[in-house]
Amino acid sequence: MKLRVLATSALLACAMLPPVASAQALALPPPPDVAFDPRPGTRLPLDAVLRDEAGRDAPLGARFGRVPVVLVPGYYRCTSLCGTLFEGVLQALALSGMKAGEYVLVGVSIDPREDGAAARARLPRYAALLPGGGADIALLTGAAPQLARIERALGYRAVPDAGGGQIAHAAGFVVAAPDGRIVRFFPGVRFDPAGVRAAVQAARAYRIDPAPSFGQRLALLCAHIDPAAGRHSGAALAAVRGGALLVLALLGTWIWRRRARGGVA
Repeated sequence: MKLRVLATSALLACAMLPPVASAQALALPPPPDVAFDPRPGTRLPLDAVLRDEAGRDAPLGARFGRVPVVLVPGYYRCTSLCGTLFEGVLQALALSGMKAGEYVLVGVSIDPREDGAAARARLPRYAALLPGGGADIALLTGAAPQLARIERALGYRAVPDAGGGQIAHAAGFVVAAPDGRIVRFFPGVRFDPAGVRAAVQAARAYRIDPAPSFGQRLALLCAHIDPAAGRHSGAALAAVRGGALLVLALLGTWIWRRRARGGVA
């Protein structure tokens, strides 16, 4: 009986996936070639020289060494995703139960055209949402060569939009240990406060997470939103459907074998 329930659940899960119409897929532009694939244990380039909100030179490493660092790549003049991302990070930190001084939040602009003025415009709003305010937050900018070093360490790739001045990029952040090693990666724009707290605690103890499993990587694919259409891309939905069909086929084969041996009524 339990096997029949499992089989029915798998069928329903597969059936609930929205159809991927070939005509619709052809109508959508190809997704931008963006990436955010940090590897736990990778060390960030702490000697990369950026600029703080006042425009002064600020090595990335100046924010490290004392407590874990929550590092959020994005850019400050972004009109869509970045504000939602930062608000999601701030909300998770505010609800995590952590006190001021337990971590440092560092924003790094991926747009070399931005300067301290863009960071200063965002700082009061973001700082007001954190316990302890501005003491635990830094919004940095930098020149293209320095940003490229940080992006390589993060497995990060963004694509400028030549027409509109915007930048296509993935959403998420990392938690790093005080020595600059990446401990954990959080994709998306909304985050579990308890998970963020656990990651900061792991970073404080220098516990490095293993690389994401196949299932976790599939989940990241499932979460891919087509930036032009505002919905899941056809490739992501096809991958989810393929995974559901594979599970269903394996389950059906197992049931058939059990019945052939007289093990299932």
